[in-house]
Amino acid sequence: MRILTGNFMGTDTSVSIDEQDTPEVGPYEILVQVKACSLDLHNEKAYHQLLTASLKSCPLGHEVSGDVVKVGKKVEAYKEGMAVVGIVPFDSKATGCADYCLLNQFDVIEKPSSVSYETAAASVGAGLAAYTAVNYLGHVTAGDTVLVVDGASPQGYLTVQAAQAWGAKVLSTYRTLSERQFLESLKPPVAQLIELTQRTNILASAVMEETGGIGVDCVIDKGVRMFTSEEDKDLMGERNLRNIPHKHDIISCLGFAGKWITAQTNLQLDPPDSQQLLLRGASLCFLFPPAWTLMRAQHGRYQHILRDLMDRLNSGDFKCNDVLKVPLDKAPDLVLQKDLDSTKSIVIVP
Repeated sequence: MRILTGNFMGTDTSVSIDEQDTPEVGPYEILVQVKACSLDLHNEKAYHQLLTASLKSCPLGHEVSGDVVKVGKKVEAYKEGMAVVGIVPFDSKATGCADYCLLNQFDVIEKPSSVSYETAAASVGAGLAAYTAVNYLGHVTAGDTVLVVDGASPQGYLTVQAAQAWGAKVLSTYRTLSERQFLESLKPPVAQLIELTQRTNILASAVMEETGGIGVDCVIDKGVRMFTSEEDKDLMGERNLRNIPHKHDIISCLGFAGKWITAQTNLQLDPPDSQQLLLRGASLCFLFPPAWTLMRAQHGRYQHILRDLMDRLNSGDFKCNDVLKVPLDKAPDLVLQKDLDSTKSIVIVP
């Protein structure tokens, strides 16, 4: 069978198609014929750098949907022919961007018939991150004010909707005119849209103006800049990241007992940063959705999240970003293009 692999050695990323034998099914596993698999190369690289020993020939794609073609001897909940959606753990040798994928029966749920394979695959990973940030880390409740950085991205869009569903007032940043127009179409509307580009960086002042100088209860980002000196920027590759907020701006947006939820894997806090968090009584949380499938302690809650997400997509309460379908054969060239629409979810279709 065909599988999609990535090489993250050095500064350049390459993607290729390899051949692999169809895996054997264990007693608690199911073999799924993949119909769609979501792919985010930025997250794939960051997670593989954390979790794998080698960055060569890394299996790509972990959020999958498809049809069950074979079940293990001790699998009772799923039968051949059922449509399922789930997430492949990062400690698994299986890959989602392939013709077939091997999954544990507890890592998937049944897909609602009215939700397409592409929508299910595109939303399951982003939705898990959104629920984790809003409910389990941020403990957002009605009346809170939440700032979602990069709200037009697939993960950000579902995070905005989840925060609104929990009764919060939501602020969001955007980088391009198309992202602003995309967020303006959301119902109910976002309370304020803040431009975050190379031309302007008014994040902290705009948040304080919107909140009357109080600050927000929760900030959810996908990464931050950490350095101010030109030498450090060049050393850490932050020279061209002006559309990503600086950690000082994020901290300045927090109100009393605010929560900063970040996906920055190598975050460094200097003593002044810690002091500012202390003076606000604020807390810092790290958003790492793969932890749900790497540690089995909360697997019941994990499945509850996936079911609730699919139910809301099925009922129309949540909406997924538009999907950019990429055939598996053309994926090595198309997924590396620099001008891809940031508001669309990339989904590989075998």
